[in-house]
Amino acid sequence: MAAHPWQATGISSSAAGRALTVRVTALSFLLMVADSYDVSALSFAVPELIRTWHIDKVATGTVFSAGLFGLLVGSIVFGHIGDRWGRRKAIISGTILFGLLTFATGWAGSFDQMLALRFLACIGLGGAVPNAVALTNEFAPANARVTAITVIFAGYAIGGTFGGVIAAQLVPTYGWPIIFQFGGAVSLLLAGILAAWLPESKSFVALKEDSRSAGAGATNRTEAAPSFIGALFSGPRAIMTPLLWVVYVANSVTLFALVSWMPVLVEAAGLNRGVAALALSAFFLGGAAGGLVVGYLIDRSGMKALVVSAMIACPIVASLGMLGFSAAALLAGATAAGFFTIGLQNSLHGVAGKIYPTHIRANGMGWALGIGKVGSIAGPFIGGLLLSMDLPVAQLFWAAAAPLAVVTVTAFFLMKRYDRTAHETAADIDLEPSKAIA
Repeated sequence: MAAHPWQATGISSSAAGRALTVRVTALSFLLMVADSYDVSALSFAVPELIRTWHIDKVATGTVFSAGLFGLLVGSIVFGHIGDRWGRRKAIISGTILFGLLTFATGWAGSFDQMLALRFLACIGLGGAVPNAVALTNEFAPANARVTAITVIFAGYAIGGTFGGVIAAQLVPTYGWPIIFQFGGAVSLLLAGILAAWLPESKSFVALKEDSRSAGAGATNRTEAAPSFIGALFSGPRAIMTPLLWVVYVANSVTLFALVSWMPVLVEAAGLNRGVAALALSAFFLGGAAGGLVVGYLIDRSGMKALVVSAMIACPIVASLGMLGFSAAALLAGATAAGFFTIGLQNSLHGVAGKIYPTHIRANGMGWALGIGKVGSIAGPFIGGLLLSMDLPVAQLFWAAAAPLAVVTVTAFFLMKRYDRTAHETAADIDLEPSKAIA
């Protein structure tokens, strides 16, 4: 069996290799900042859209769900593109797509236009993330891959935080379109930076070169593998993949319900729109710290940290509706909720990136993120229905916390399969088509 890609390329021990790893991580971090800002842009615009267009909360929930359905489509489609034609091409093309369409969303003149533009923009958004996870995973040292993924997803949390600041400062003067125009312009600038500086995955290049050197027969088998969903369920992944998907779905219900509706809930509780925007920013900021802490603990001692995060997140989210809604208590509670819910999600991305080997990594990540979007779609839609029933705010937060009980139980069983031995076996299995990586 051939050497690991770090050994094969000689980059693990060289200063140039370490610099390249830092560059990839930094660029992926910036991509997550832009991606998160664009995903959360609608959340910050919703209070103004409801007032300006006089649309009800259920209709607004369909816009959230349309965007999240676009994320689902993009994750699966671009995951396949990344495994077949390269992570770099998939990331850059996805960034250009979501940059252009997010910018155009600032000129949407009707509900239907907003619906269509958000769906199309989110295809690009959904496509960039699984490939960034795969690329970062393939440049990171083996003993720090979950940590590396949580580092880049700290950018995801910061993007949401930045969105809250923009909304609080600029929307009162320029209206809701500025949120999308600013985000789209920054994303297009980032696409140019990525085109100039982002390298292709060393593991992906080694895999393709090995396939070509092995002859046409081996090449055909290797290139067919990424599109073959059965590979996601082979060996230890027969259990880990469905468990991973359930955790993604359940946690996404809670996470995206909070991201989508927290500003509206806070305003409904009597606090002003500035506090509402800052509460969501605090939620994202807590998530940035939580991902780093939980990811580091997973790299050092396995998945116990993820299970414990889910156990703690459930009562914290439920308690958000019982804080009396003073500004200070709300911001503290939102930060803690973000620490554990977003921290759990960010660490989960790192876990998923290590489960799948190079030739199906972006595809595996794409499917995991895509399936997770079932929860992302359901969360805002269910939240909109519950809001339309005029339930007390406390009950709405209890409902948001309920899926975290499912996360806790499922993550516990996933942990049983995800010890260090299974971890490494899962990362190396099913490589007979190319034998490029050990």
